[in-house]
Amino acid sequence: MTVSAGFRSYVLEQLGRVLSNVRSRSMFGGVGIYSGDLFFALIDDDTLYFKVDDSTRPGFVAGIWILSGHMALMVR
Repeated sequence: MTVSAGFRSYVLEQLGRVLSNVRSRSMFGGVGIYSGDLFFALIDDDTLYFKVDDSTRPGFVAGIWILSGHMALMVR
């Protein structure tokens, strides 16, 4: 359960291109990813996991993640 500094930096850089106020916080042996106060992803073992629920799942399945009504990230 490690996260390399390089992968953490890469994820934050990429997400910062499409989201405002992206930050990370070490937690539970991984790294939590936030946009402002919104927790939306976790990095563990140099793998990025997005928080998905029934309202966001269709966007992930379609290949587009929607955040606050704005197209935020292509996931394919």
